[in-house]
Amino acid sequence: MTIVIVTHNMQQAARVADRTAFMLDGRLVEVGPTREIFTNPHESRTEEYVTGKFG
Repeated sequence: MTIVIVTHNMQQAARVADRTAFMLDGRLVEVGPTREIFTNPHESRTEEYVTGKFG
């Protein structure tokens, strides 16, 4: 079963998702296992967003 959840709340994504896709301005920036996205993001924009430095 697959359930897609769309949220701006990254903490919610971290709690409920096995995999996370980060999109910005309608473009896919990074996708992967949620734990990896949060602990070792490969894209600087993803890192800025998950650490709260986005702006």
